[in-house]
Amino acid sequence: MSDHPLPVTVLLSPVAQEGAGWLPLKNHVCGGFARKTLDAYMYILPVLPAMQEMIDDITFEQFLGDISKGLDEGVDDKQRNEYRAYLLRHGLTVSDTNLSALTQAIYPMDASEKNLLALAGKTSIKGINLDGLQIAVLGENCN
Repeated sequence: MSDHPLPVTVLLSPVAQEGAGWLPLKNHVCGGFARKTLDAYMYILPVLPAMQEMIDDITFEQFLGDISKGLDEGVDDKQRNEYRAYLLRHGLTVSDTNLSALTQAIYPMDASEKNLLALAGKTSIKGINLDGLQIAVLGENCN
């Protein structure tokens, strides 16, 4: 990730994808104090200027009612519900499966045409099958 400034909004795939624009994501540190890492494949999404403030707020965990707690020590159901409600207020969705991936430095959303349109506008990603993919905002993990 050191080649890309954070935060970055991406399509994530657990398996290699063919086609231009897909890059390996190696050792993205996440999980708060647990300091886990994620290896995947990513496709960087252009984000509409009107959505960038929301993306920045996500990475600063402004969706939490008690921001002093943050996601440093893990994620509980209340925090998941706050994140889902925040996304819904911005016209975005996250399924239960994708929501289970929420952790500090990885903020998931559904890889749907509706979410892509809301985030990237008319910028279309032609030829990419969204099945099995996830949209995620990647941010900095706590130190």
